Amino acid sequence: MNAWISHVSLGVVAFAAGYFLQQVTSPPEIATTAPADEAVVDPARAPGVTGVGGIFFRSDDPAGVSAWYRERLGVGVPEGTFVFRWLEEDDPEELGYTVWGVFPASTEYFAPSDAPYMINFRVENLPVLLEDLRSAGVEVVGELEEYPNGSFAWILDPEGRKIELWEPVPSADDPYIG
Repeated sequence: MNAWISHVSLGVVAFAAGYFLQQVTSPPEIATTAPADEAVVDPARAPGVTGVGGIFFRSDDPAGVSAWYRERLGVGVPEGTFVFRWLEEDDPEELGYTVWGVFPASTEYFAPSDAPYMINFRVENLPVLLEDLRSAGVEVVGELEEYPNGSFAWILDPEGRKIELWEPVPSADDPYIG
């Protein structure tokens, strides 16, 4: 009887361990952000976020904060920005980057938001994304702007935080990758 209980117990433990391992090693389910009753973007047009393009924050002492990040974590340069380079998952020949930057507390770049940070999202099909966001009632700040490294636009989230949207040019055409 004790051997039978030991085998059953071992089986239960093995089953639980296998279930746990499946949960932690299986890819996560893709979360949807739009409730079922809200309009969903037409998948054929496929605009949307593809990654984080930058993380920017305000500081009362940009030089001191930049020095701290540089000295303690190896992040940053004297000008207060750092570029993390990586390869695109679907196209390993395509170089991408995410910018980390410290801005002076007085910067107007985050306006009209008074939040101490701003996130830049890399996106695809920015003009269509902006059209979809406007039609959904999202506040677009300013107009789409073109720069050597891509197209940029800005929106406000429901709590008034400014979000920068960036559709990068191919890395071969980006003058900042060099």
